[in-house]
Amino acid sequence: LVRETAWLALTGQLGWSERLLDLRRYSLWRFAVPGAAVDAGALGAALAAAIERSADFYNPNKERLRWAAPGELSAGETLVAPAVSPAHALPRAGAQPWQLGLWVTDEGGEAPALARRTAAQLAAAGLALPALGLATGAYWELTLAAADAAEALALAGELAVSRGRHAGLLLNPHYQEGWLLALAALPAAPAASPR
Repeated sequence: LVRETAWLALTGQLGWSERLLDLRRYSLWRFAVPGAAVDAGALGAALAAAIERSADFYNPNKERLRWAAPGELSAGETLVAPAVSPAHALPRAGAQPWQLGLWVTDEGGEAPALARRTAAQLAAAGLALPALGLATGAYWELTLAAADAAEALALAGELAVSRGRHAGLLLNPHYQEGWLLALAALPAAPAASPR
């Protein structure tokens, strides 16, 4: 419902129907083990088992779990609103689809209590960690029509960062942070999301 509402607001009320080709929303959990020499395979298997036993991360009755491959979601760069808002109504000639991944967290997305509980579950399963970092937030996957990567980034900032009632929607800069985790040119325009 959140994704559908955002799609309708962006394309129907905020003028993004010609630029926004697709919009998807996911919950993203990022685990970090700072300063530890841990076998990545063993850690991944132990985390997967702990997550499957826990109701903290997702509901298997209505959600799917997918592990991102190492390096698939880079550290990212902070997404900020452009100083001058570009005209986004119509794409320029030669525009192609660009897919961008935007991770939006509430004040850093830290989840220390859940990290401690998960670390305790891992320790009980035989994998003691010196520390476990855990951050969560919404991951928005945007497909935008743009001439190049620079224009795609500018459009993502304009679309995402709220600056008023009619500007931006996915990130409130007063209490949320956003990182661009993925940017790729797509070979062909995907089918538009249902309206």
